[in-house]
Amino acid sequence: LGPAMETTKENRGIGSFLEGVKESINENIKIDIDGIKQAGSDCFSAARETSSICDSTITKAGQLVDFGLGMKLALEGFGDGFNVKDLAAVGNVVRGDKMKLALGLASEMDDLAFACVSQSIKMTDAIDAGIETLPDILEKSIDERMDNAKEKGSRDGDPELPDLDSDIRALETAADTVRDANPLATMEAFQNAFDGITEKGELSRDLFGTIRNFAEDVVGVSEAMKDFNLGNVASHIRNLVKDIWRCLRLSDLIRSFAQAVERLIKWIMKVIEALLNKVKRLNIDLSNFGCCADIEETLKSFGMDMVDFKTFSENILTALSKA
Repeated sequence: LGPAMETTKENRGIGSFLEGVKESINENIKIDIDGIKQAGSDCFSAARETSSICDSTITKAGQLVDFGLGMKLALEGFGDGFNVKDLAAVGNVVRGDKMKLALGLASEMDDLAFACVSQSIKMTDAIDAGIETLPDILEKSIDERMDNAKEKGSRDGDPELPDLDSDIRALETAADTVRDANPLATMEAFQNAFDGITEKGELSRDLFGTIRNFAEDVVGVSEAMKDFNLGNVASHIRNLVKDIWRCLRLSDLIRSFAQAVERLIKWIMKVIEALLNKVKRLNIDLSNFGCCADIEETLKSFGMDMVDFKTFSENILTALSKA
């Protein structure tokens, strides 16, 4: 093997294996090569599928962002002078059918995130199956696979999994605010909710972009595995081990990021569901707003608005309680 090869534990194991290869490259070695090629091919297919899934999900995330931005822009048209008569107009802008379409879009994204998790498991299983076909001396050098994959398969520049807890809390607060808002506080609650949908939709799109980059990296590495041949035995086996560690690490990153974005999407869905339920309630309540509008017009003739009327009513009730 020559003095250039490092005398690491891994290389000593590979060196022992290569000594056996030098003595006789028999049919059993060919079967091992076929096994690792099959592993590379299966991993390659799963990675290509993951990349395609991410392309589709990134498009859907963009549509969800556009939906949130469109709703925010429409609501901004009401300005600060929001009153009871504006509720009917808000009901027309934030319609239930629009909410259902957005909810369907988010649900599809959720399904695709789960599909990414499933593909990452296929990648790991494929590599595990390939490792099982290797001679014992080499297989033992790749033990405790997933535990060691982060150390041995990482590269400088690999992004860290972001902490999404604060993002989840923001969405939870937005959903609660929509559910609890009284009619005249609906506008602010809706605007905050659409802010959350837009911002977290953009974050979801970015995370799927990262997953796609991981998948494309797997495509490159696994392609080398599926085209593996003994050739220059020492260097090829050494590169094979590196490729195995890299594929294991990338498949784990894909799984972790996909599970994180799946959690984020589920909370986006909860915000949309809260909006949908609020719109339904709003539409039901609008049938009673005709009398409110009449009251508001009457109050205007006395130089009062609904807030003044509320204060006036509270003062009367306080005086009556003391009578």
